[in-house]
Amino acid sequence: MHHLKTLRLIPSLFMLLLFPLLQGQEVDHVYLKSGSIIRGKILEIQPEDHLKIEDLCGNVWSYEMNTVEKITSEPYRPDQRIRRSGLDFGTGFVNITSIGFLAGSPQNEQTAPLSLQMVNGWRNSLGIFTGLGIGVEFLNTNYLPLFFDVRYDLFGSDVVPYLVARGGYALPLRSDREEYDISYSYYGGPLIGAGFGLKIKSRNHFAWDIGIMYRYQKTGYQEVYDWNNQEYTYTDVYNRIEIRLGFYID
Repeated sequence: MHHLKTLRLIPSLFMLLLFPLLQGQEVDHVYLKSGSIIRGKILEIQPEDHLKIEDLCGNVWSYEMNTVEKITSEPYRPDQRIRRSGLDFGTGFVNITSIGFLAGSPQNEQTAPLSLQMVNGWRNSLGIFTGLGIGVEFLNTNYLPLFFDVRYDLFGSDVVPYLVARGGYALPLRSDREEYDISYSYYGGPLIGAGFGLKIKSRNHFAWDIGIMYRYQKTGYQEVYDWNNQEYTYTDVYNRIEIRLGFYID
């Protein structure tokens, strides 16, 4: 075990000895669109496909050319941190699947309705994500939320706080029914939410996603008494704190 720890320290000790020799020397720099910089020696370039670079620690990285901003040869500067960007959030298609609940007053019939959601969309190089969401939520009855989701990454590379806003409409999943000579019909309503969250990348293309936001949701139903054809309409308005936990795949 002690030998294993010693072997793991060898690359770090080697780099400490090598850094003074590298200062001022020209090394290859690969600038990625995500904001990361890889320094080392370029091993292979396929202009329409990919490139491979060996960093200063001896690791070999491969990147698609559409993720590369520019390639230069510059003097090495030891005050700049060498970033291993394999865990950075890049551009492209994103799937976010989460489970949550809408925390509210214990005096309400639905204290904390359960919510299952999935959002698919696109994250650009500026850290802006736009997507469409769908789900199942168990309010006074079951509803299908359909919404537009916008997120903005604030800072960071593999641990990233973000702002989120969404808006859409919830459709009832329960069909009209009749019970004890009373007809029930359900209708949906608008939904609006805004808040913040945290993405924690644990490995390539996968991250944990935690969010908290304010949620406004409006739903309702109608009762019609068959014997006198009297109608009663009820509206449910939810002003809740929405707490979500899920995963982020890019």
